[in-house]
Amino acid sequence: MNQINVYTGPMFSGKSNALLSAYERATIAKKKVKAFKPKLDTRFGKDVIKSRRFGEIEAICITSLKELKKYDADVYIIDEFQFLEGDIKIIQDLADEKGKVFYISGLDMTAEKKPFGLMPQLLAIADNIEKFVAICHDCAEENAIYSYYLGKKDTDIVVGNHEYIPLCRKCMQKRLKQDQAYEKNHKR
Repeated sequence: MNQINVYTGPMFSGKSNALLSAYERATIAKKKVKAFKPKLDTRFGKDVIKSRRFGEIEAICITSLKELKKYDADVYIIDEFQFLEGDIKIIQDLADEKGKVFYISGLDMTAEKKPFGLMPQLLAIADNIEKFVAICHDCAEENAIYSYYLGKKDTDIVVGNHEYIPLCRKCMQKRLKQDQAYEKNHKR
């Protein structure tokens, strides 16, 4: 059995659907399950992990991985992992020493194509990684690996839904070139 399972990829790729499916399987198997999400993520309401297509489950809001130690479960479900802080060793120790199982989803990259938060460290310790793709907003191919921010931002973290679109590599490059040309032409 894989102890640390990670679902990653861009926005709108089905990561939360996979989490909710894992939650359902664990509850059917009569496992003690606890679900968590970052306090920062308020898109679908407080204390809930919601999928655009699959439903929702109640979740405990946390900011740091150390808060996981307060809760005993067989299975830990964590959404939007990229927004959490702390020491990744906490998850590794819970899996290694206590046999806890994790199903975790998160964005692997920011809209600027940089590694996002603790995701690189999580991917390094994962037993199983599923990299999801979305349908590209611009070309409609099912090969989008990036989340593109519509507009200008001055920080990596801008929580939202309607401000982002999924893009494939080719369409992302095209949009970035357009952004650079716009910036160049509008500098004063």
